[in-house]
Order: sequence, then C-alpha cells, then structure tokens
Amino acid sequence: MHFIGSGNPALDQHVQELLRARLGESVVLHPVTDSSISSLNNAPVIAVGPSAFTRVWQDNRNAAILALLVEKDFLDDFKSFGQVSGVYFDVPLLRQALTGKAILPHANTVSLLATPESVALYEPVADQLMDYGMKARFFIVSSEEELIPALVRALSYGDFLLATPDEDIYNPRTIKHILLTAYRRNRIVIGPSQAYVRAGALASSYAPFPTMADLGAQFLQTFFETGAFPAPAYPETFAVEVNNQVARSLNIPVPENEYIRQSVNDALNGEGGRQSEQ
Repeated sequence: MHFIGSGNPALDQHVQELLRARLGESVVLHPVTDSSISSLNNAPVIAVGPSAFTRVWQDNRNAAILALLVEKDFLDDFKSFGQVSGVYFDVPLLRQALTGKAILPHANTVSLLATPESVALYEPVADQLMDYGMKARFFIVSSEEELIPALVRALSYGDFLLATPDEDIYNPRTIKHILLTAYRRNRIVIGPSQAYVRAGALASSYAPFPTMADLGAQFLQTFFETGAFPAPAYPETFAVEVNNQVARSLNIPVPENEYIRQSVNDALNGEGGRQSEQ
C-alpha cells in the first residue's frame, strides 16, 4: 500500500498511526516520491489532502486513490473518473445548521454568504431546512468590497450566520472582520470548522480523526476484498466544538457538547431526517 502525505510531518504521522491501528501492524505504508507516482501499479494509494491527491491524479490517472482530508466539493470533480474514492473532511451544511438550531432552539432563519459561483452548491440546504421548520437566505458577495455590506444584511436577517467552506469568503484575510462584525451585532456564527471556532465562531460540528480513519480503513479492506473502493462518503460519527468564551460574552447558554451532538442526530433520524445529509 502506498502513502503520499500532506507535507505536514506531524499530521501525516498521526494519520499513518491511526490507519495502522485499524489495519494491523503487518500493513506497510510505502511512502511515495514524485518520481515514482507514474509507475504505481494496482496497490491503493492513500493521499492526504488535496495537494497530495492532485499530485497523484496528474501523474497517474490509473492509480487507485483513497483521498483523506479532502472536502466533498473538491472530490466531486474527480470521483467519476477512474478508481477514486475518499472520506470527506468537511461537514454537511444541514448538520451544521442543525448544530446552530440545537444551541438556539428558537432559531428559524439562517443566513449564508455565497459568491455568484458558489451559491448553487449551497442551495440544496435551503430546501432541506424547510423540513426542520427553518428558512435559509443567501446574500451574494460578488467582490471583496461587498463582503461587509452583504454580511451586515445577512446578520440583520438570520438568527445565525451559517458559515460555509467557501474560501473566497471565509479565509485568514477576512475571518477576523466577519467574526467581529457578527459579535458587535450580537449574532453567532456556526461553522465551518474547528479552526474557526477557535478564532471566534460559536460552534461547529466536525469529524474526529479517529472516525475518519475508521471509514478509511473500511474502504481499504473493501478494496483488498473486491478490488474496488466504495463511493466517497462522510464518516458516520461527528462531534461538536463550542467556544465557551464567545458564548459567555454573548450571554448565550450553551448545552453540553454531547447534548448538542445527540440533538442533531435525533433531528436527522427523526421525521425531518428523511433528507439525506449528502
């Protein structure tokens, strides 16, 4: 089995240890160099992150690639070609929205920022949320100059701002302004990841590394048994991270993380849960 890392030694080592713990110490993960990618044979290649995946894909279209730590939108561009699969790293927007609902039970309006190019990717969640008694509205950001005006309108409409993994909007250059603007207007931001919670978003669901490794190991076992990977998928188990300091500053009583997680699962598995997260 081949392994091409993200370039972050600590992260790559952690991923390898998790996989070995699930596949057995007899499994050898052979590191891949750029010069050897084109000669890879039928053995599966584990690619950590989008850059690693792209390097393999560009040099060897016949390789059987299992992508880890990639988002669904990224992998959707490749999964219909060759032997490509993966474990999604991002969180379905529906689950993130229900995370906000579990924290603010009275919430029934959700605001989202989107670019003209990305809005179509997020429109399905607006239809899904109707099954949970919620309405979603998109506020379009066509240029960097329009970000704060669109954000102010979004915060005036929604009970909370549902952040997306749209890097044209949410990135290191803009996130401080987004979070400060929301804070000053007494509005919370949900998502899009743990990193943003640490920066000042109130909460986010996320897939823990062990659960992603569990699914990745299952996919590899299926490949060994059948010669093919299952279709890409999200892990079955998610966790919740909350910024309690932000909650206290906004005077928002936040339930325990496990209560939030279970509330989201109950909602998804209940009457409203007929809509697929994927």
